Amino acid sequence: MPSFKAAAIEVLAGDVDTAVVRWVHSSEVYEMGGLLSGGEVLLTTGLGLHGRSPEQLTAYIDQLADAGCVALAMEVGRSFLTAPPELVEASRRRGLAFLALHAVVPFERMVEDFHDLMLRRTLGSAQAGEPVWQELLSLVVAGQGMTALLDKVSRLAGCAVDLLDADGRTVERSTTGAERSETERTIHDVRGPTNSLGRLVLCGRATTRRTAVANCAAVAVALELGRHGDVGPRQSLAQSVITDVVGGVLTSHGDLSERLTAAGWTPLSEGHHVLVAAVDIDRQTPVRELADQVRDAVRAVLGSCVVGTAANHVIVLAHGWASASPARVRATFTEADELLRRGPGGSAVRTLGVATPAEDLSGVGAAVAQAREVVQIARRFGTRTGVILARDVGVQRLLAAGTTPASLSSFVTEQLGSLIAYDTAHSADLVRTLDAYLAHRGGKARTADFLGIRRQSLYARLTRIEKLMGVSLDDPAQVVCLGLALTAWRMRTGLDPQAAFERLPG
Repeated sequence: MPSFKAAAIEVLAGDVDTAVVRWVHSSEVYEMGGLLSGGEVLLTTGLGLHGRSPEQLTAYIDQLADAGCVALAMEVGRSFLTAPPELVEASRRRGLAFLALHAVVPFERMVEDFHDLMLRRTLGSAQAGEPVWQELLSLVVAGQGMTALLDKVSRLAGCAVDLLDADGRTVERSTTGAERSETERTIHDVRGPTNSLGRLVLCGRATTRRTAVANCAAVAVALELGRHGDVGPRQSLAQSVITDVVGGVLTSHGDLSERLTAAGWTPLSEGHHVLVAAVDIDRQTPVRELADQVRDAVRAVLGSCVVGTAANHVIVLAHGWASASPARVRATFTEADELLRRGPGGSAVRTLGVATPAEDLSGVGAAVAQAREVVQIARRFGTRTGVILARDVGVQRLLAAGTTPASLSSFVTEQLGSLIAYDTAHSADLVRTLDAYLAHRGGKARTADFLGIRRQSLYARLTRIEKLMGVSLDDPAQVVCLGLALTAWRMRTGLDPQAAFERLPG
């Protein structure tokens, strides 16, 4: 399943090919064995295992195996820097699959994916459509929005899903990353009270399962469209452009220029940049409800623009200038951001990510992807507000693009492993101290004030850090490596070094 693949799984013990999985569950409870009924894949960060003795870790695996658990999947890098050998050895002895998860994927998503898989398996029964219909209707009633609805349809059907308007233009696409066939389609008409509202396209070979899903999904989509009766053709054209740009379908300068013109937005003459931004919307708010407010705020500052949605982001294309300095870009979008937050629904706006200005329309697709990456990094780092330029998170983008999850973990272990292990074992503050020291550019007085400790205590901590890691904090090259490693660790775990170990039991 996509969520499990995204977790960069390494099988350390057991035979995953022979495991028969009944359910996927997550828990940090040490006594979990007594609560299982067999056939589970258990997801854990290891929080409930931290500080346990080797004998207790072995007993934990024995309890899981006795209950019939088929696999333990542990996210490494938080409670444990690497998988505890006692767990791996005990799993091997008991025939339990042990999986190390090297990339952070919300356990909720993994459980949801498995739940959807189980629903798909029920589609051959006499009451096949009922669970599917209930799943889709619950999203419409909850007001989760069209993207969430199409994503659910995609998971149920096992393929990508497109929604086309009555004229055949793409209005929205699923974002699950499911397989997309370019030749085989399962198409179902979306009917309104008096006419056709468009078509729902399941991008895969027509099967009994997909046909059943499409029948239910077409009604659910019609209901969702009925919640937005004010959506006019101009918005549909703009949304179609954004959807195709995000999906990588619209890439050439000529095609994009033609589509933008049809949507009512004429790009400026050659030599002027295109400004591209992504506004991250709180997941509790249907993103389409904020599209108009975003358009109005940007239009008040930059004039005519094209706005559409993708997942929980509102995407903006706006006219730039011949010279787009970072300072000017930041000031402009800060003004738009302030207007947006003062308007209706402003409390649902999180960060506003701005891509490096595109020099021409052929670079818009890459700029949209970059702007979305910026807000995703901000969300990962816990940033909840403000304007962030691509250059502001350049190190994070470089690390994400240039390394695999496994190599990133290896780098963190190489640079910080001994320090993290010491803090974990002793409930110490050395990682926090190093992070504060680097953030204050080696200023010991400021670092001590920030940490609320005496300068002599800081000196003692810095000496211990150097001794544990075998480095000199006076060496600029080593300081750069440690700064990168702290950034990589935060990307890997999602934890703030200033608070991380407060979450772990002593």
